[in-house]
This record gives sequence, structure tokens and C-alpha cells, in this order.
Amino acid sequence: MHKTVARSTAFSIFEKNIALPDNPHILIAQAIKEGDEKAFGALMAAEFNNVVHFINHYLKDGEQANDLAQETFISLWFSREQLNPELNLRAYIFKIARNKSLNRLKEKYYTATRNFEKRELELLINSIQSEQVDSRIMALELERLIEKTYSQLPATYRESFIMSRKMGMTYEEIAQSKGLTVKTIEFHISRALKFFKKRVSPYLKIF
Repeated sequence: MHKTVARSTAFSIFEKNIALPDNPHILIAQAIKEGDEKAFGALMAAEFNNVVHFINHYLKDGEQANDLAQETFISLWFSREQLNPELNLRAYIFKIARNKSLNRLKEKYYTATRNFEKRELELLINSIQSEQVDSRIMALELERLIEKTYSQLPATYRESFIMSRKMGMTYEEIAQSKGLTVKTIEFHISRALKFFKKRVSPYLKIF
């Protein structure tokens, strides 16, 4: 396991420092579940600094943040057989990191002897248990769900939906490029939206 110098950031910590291939979650999680050390090493190379930054935001201690980040990935490796490849692997990692950070902060709180130190630690404990952190981790899960939902759309609906939502094209422009009527494109988008609503609504109402 390697160590890096941690730097404190806010929620830019959830941004990737090293880009993984498009939609790799299931393949990487499945490979790790089966004991593939190379896949685990690739994941750690991509996410280790992110986890360090996340932990250091709360612990304010670069060395401890590095140590807990390593413990996070060790826990992931030893519990690999329980991994569900369908779930978001990044969200799972940050949940482990959050729980380890919370436990460490509580240990510090109970051993602290100065009132100002206890107050500071209490604020950090409340912060890491806040709904804001939960929502950020949930956003990672939602990201995976949206990717999966895109892949499950029928090809004709998916193409029209991507051209509308991701490329910013009007229905008229999409119809012209595909040689279809505007009414047909409207139907494609409507069906795609219903498909998304059904799968995403348990997380967030985004439409």
C-alpha cells in the first residue's frame, strides 16, 4: 500500500483524480469480488487520493488520513466476496471511509481532555454525519443508476433522449437528423422520461 501527501478540500473530493474507463463499475467490482489483484490495484490508483482528501477534510491530519484510506481499501479487499457489482463501488468506498473517520473522531472525542478540543471534535462528528454528506454519497449511487438506466433504454429512445438532454438539440433538429417526424421524437422522449422516472424516483425527483 502506498502513501501520498493529503490536502484538504471540500466536496471536490468526490471528483476523480485519475479517470477510469467509461462505465467500468460492474466489471471492476466483479473482478475484485473474484479476487483480481490487478483490478483492485487499478481502483486504488484511481480513488486513493480522493479517499485521503475526504478523510482529511474531517480529521485535519494528513498522516491519519492516509492511514485510514489504506484501512478503507484493506476493508474493501477483505470483504470483497460480499460485493454486489450492481451497486456503485465508489459510493461503497466512501461509506467505508466515512464510517472509519467517524469512529476515529469519536475515539478522539472520548479521550480529549480540553473543552475547546471536545467542542471542535463534536462539530466535526456532527458534520460527517450530516445529510449533506449522505446526499453526496447518494449522488454517487444515483450516478451509477442513471448510467445503468441509459443503457437499458431501447436504442431508438436512448438516441433521441441523449440528443435532446445531453446534446441540447431541439425536437425539430433531432427529427431532421433522424429522418423522423417531430411527433415521433416527442413520443421517444416521453417514453424515455417515464422509464427514468420509474427507476430514479426512489432516489431523487430529477424530472
